Amino acid sequence: MPPPGHLQKKYPGKTHLLKHAAEWGQLIIIRCNGCRRSATYLAADLVELLDPERPALWPPFPCPRCKTDEYIRVTLNSPYGEDYGRMLIRRPGPVRVTQTWRTVKLGDP
Repeated sequence: MPPPGHLQKKYPGKTHLLKHAAEWGQLIIIRCNGCRRSATYLAADLVELLDPERPALWPPFPCPRCKTDEYIRVTLNSPYGEDYGRMLIRRPGPVRVTQTWRTVKLGDP
């Protein structure tokens, strides 16, 4: 997937990868400027779900409300000592399996 046109590198020639952010214990803050929704994730959690070789400043997924990543801004932050126990972050929850149904004619597989 090519990088979105509105995102530029902060330091030309250097690409900060998602695996580097996870190694350094950084937080990834995602904000949609379209609907003003934001969420904070641990980079280590996103490495397990996404490609570790992708740039850390790419939006990991589209906004659930706007259904696009056009207005998303991604920033990296290192947590401070007072952030522990106070900052709300999104962590992976349990995976749910949903049974789906389809309509077929009697006798079809």
